[in-house]
Amino acid sequence: MSSAATLPPFTGWQALTSWTLRPGAVIVLFALLALYLLGVRRLRRRGDPWATRRMAAWVAGLATIAFAESSAAQVYSAALFSAGVVQHMTLQMVAPAFLVLAAPMTLALRTLPRRPRRALLAVVHSPPVRAISHPVVAFGFSAISLFVFYYTPILDLTLHHPWFDALSHVHFVAVGFLFYWAILAIDPVPHRPPFALRFLLVVGMAPMHVLVGLPIMVSNRMYAGDYFLALGRNTPTEILTDLNTGGALLWAFGDVSAIVLIVGFVTAWSRSDDREARRLDRALDRVHGAGPTMTPWWLDTPNRDHGEPSRREPGLPAKASSTENTTGRGT
Repeated sequence: MSSAATLPPFTGWQALTSWTLRPGAVIVLFALLALYLLGVRRLRRRGDPWATRRMAAWVAGLATIAFAESSAAQVYSAALFSAGVVQHMTLQMVAPAFLVLAAPMTLALRTLPRRPRRALLAVVHSPPVRAISHPVVAFGFSAISLFVFYYTPILDLTLHHPWFDALSHVHFVAVGFLFYWAILAIDPVPHRPPFALRFLLVVGMAPMHVLVGLPIMVSNRMYAGDYFLALGRNTPTEILTDLNTGGALLWAFGDVSAIVLIVGFVTAWSRSDDREARRLDRALDRVHGAGPTMTPWWLDTPNRDHGEPSRREPGLPAKASSTENTTGRGT
């Protein structure tokens, strides 16, 4: 509390120049980066491709966590409610999205030896993981975590105990990763419900943040008021103003994250439809042939069923049509 009490007033310059270093977080982040890059190296050395955009997403996710743990959001998180909100929402709503887009589970399954790979699959498909990874359950965890954190004594505990604050950061990243992992389904997941259900859950994210942030934004009661008053940095009016700003940020993070997710989700849906159409085209080509002078399968098949010669396509000579029929029968 003493270090938070002696911080200078928060200004734009302080937001840019206030940094700290948390050795534990740095070690964990570098280890995760090294493990991912080793997996990519092993995959590419045996000739298998791995998209550069996925590596970039992993680096972006870890860099976002590093920013939340080292920037002014961390420096002022014990002094300003709004700074803590920015840090928590970055850890839960921004960083996990990048980490999930990097498909770490897919990379692990493609590079681990047989026994660890089987163990990982066993964990993923175990009853507890199947239960919590259902999109509806993951959505519930994400929403309930916010209510529990800001409307129970947990907020006050994180302000008084740094170790409990660090544990809450791990929780925010884990809950956010679970939500995106279940909704986006880029990695192998136990459940793949229809796009419509997952899309409704994505849209429902914004109202959840409104329900959490709006009461704080308009509140006249100071959350963890005894702690912030004891710091002696701000007057009660300034503390309440900062609290209301934090509530507005909770609302804003939900809206922005939902919009980005909706755009990404619709794009993924469109690409999924395109892939399905290409798979159907390839299946039809395998059955009916793919030559440029082939008689269309919808004209050729009924005639063959009735033992009649295939009809010649308009504009093609009879000889070409005969060749097509021979090719079609051999396909």
